[in-house]
Amino acid sequence: MTLPPADTRSAVLHLSAAIGGGVERYIRDLAASVPGHHYCWHIGSGLDAIEDMAAHRFVPLATQSNPAYVTSLARWLRAAGIGIVHLHGVDDACRNRLALIARALPIPWIATLHDLAFVNPRAFEMAGPPEPDNAWLAEVSAVLRQAAAIVVPSEFVGGVARTHLPGLDFELIAPGVDVARAVVEQSAPPAFAALRPAHVVAVVGAIGPHKGSALLDALAARLEGTDIGLAVIGYTDTELAPGWRLPGRYYVHGPYLDTELAGLLAAYRVDVALFPNRMPESFSYTLSEVWAAGIPAVVPDEGALGERVARQGGGWRLPPSYTAAGAAEFLQRLFAPERAADRARVESEIVPHDDSRIPSLSAMSREIDALYQRFGLPPPSSAGSDAAAREALEPLLAANLDGFVFRKELIKLASEVVELRPAAAALFEENRRLADYKAAFDQLPLLVRKLLLKKAFRARR
Repeated sequence: MTLPPADTRSAVLHLSAAIGGGVERYIRDLAASVPGHHYCWHIGSGLDAIEDMAAHRFVPLATQSNPAYVTSLARWLRAAGIGIVHLHGVDDACRNRLALIARALPIPWIATLHDLAFVNPRAFEMAGPPEPDNAWLAEVSAVLRQAAAIVVPSEFVGGVARTHLPGLDFELIAPGVDVARAVVEQSAPPAFAALRPAHVVAVVGAIGPHKGSALLDALAARLEGTDIGLAVIGYTDTELAPGWRLPGRYYVHGPYLDTELAGLLAAYRVDVALFPNRMPESFSYTLSEVWAAGIPAVVPDEGALGERVARQGGGWRLPPSYTAAGAAEFLQRLFAPERAADRARVESEIVPHDDSRIPSLSAMSREIDALYQRFGLPPPSSAGSDAAAREALEPLLAANLDGFVFRKELIKLASEVVELRPAAAALFEENRRLADYKAAFDQLPLLVRKLLLKKAFRARR
């Protein structure tokens, strides 16, 4: 399909309350790969921002519902040439902003169900599949019935959605990665190399409670006396700074860039990747990237992780919500000499350039773009220049900032905070200078902190 030039297309407005993670990556991948002008309405607590994603420009946004505000919002939507809205969350804030846009201008919209929060608003606080909240589901269903299309990232999420949101149709479009991206060579830290275990089990990404961070200390303790060690390529909610937590058995690498992951997996000589998730995954970019590096996975037999390994091979499945004892026992059996042939067989199943195993970014972009073109409005004749769109935003600006937030000196300070924040929690008491940065960071408006944290979380993988 031949795509029209970007300047002849309607613009896309993404609507999201996410801070980093897979949702942030998904939005930015679409903005970079789908032609057209992309904006993102970042929803904060008390203060929002509109991001012009091509220009990397953020504008603080007041959120009101009075007629003058709605009229100004309609003017900006027309001036920016917004032809479709892409909803990336179903929480109250996202649905409220969607309703505000609908009051301003009738623009078609699509939604992506990135996780199981549509089942229960407290899904991320629960271990295992969230219990359905019927009142919540009724609210979510009423809104989603107005969507032009609803995208799900996996058969697993589609099945849950069909169970709890009957009568709706869903488009399966798996999140894609760029497997053709060049591998950036990396080196293992000298501290790790000096005590490298014979068998390295990687836990990859930003590992919070719903991804099983609480399992890691107990698992490392259970591996005492073995030749197996854990390497967190990333960080956890309690371990941010690089270094050994248990010498020879549990090492934390710290944040990394997306382009570095394949090189790090090679540098650490990773044998398998372990996914200790407590909440079922909806898809998992990380599994795609681990497979793209040719590394088998050990996953819970639940959610999209279990679904993908069951369908494609390339790993082993453990019972849902498996324990540290069960994982340690499995890993010891897996690395026994008599299992070498089994490990080689499973590794041979991984074909990194197989689109059915690792969906490509180009395929995802084409399918999402087809929805934009099918349901979006044509470019309005009243669409203006970038300058006109910026001018139209002025009545919507958060008046209480008055230029203070984005002064040059504060932006400089903010950029330094982003650089320091991943390791700051472990160093504050030892270094007064970092404590000063932390104090300055905490004084920033919530919106600015949210935007800085987005940047820090994008470096997590």
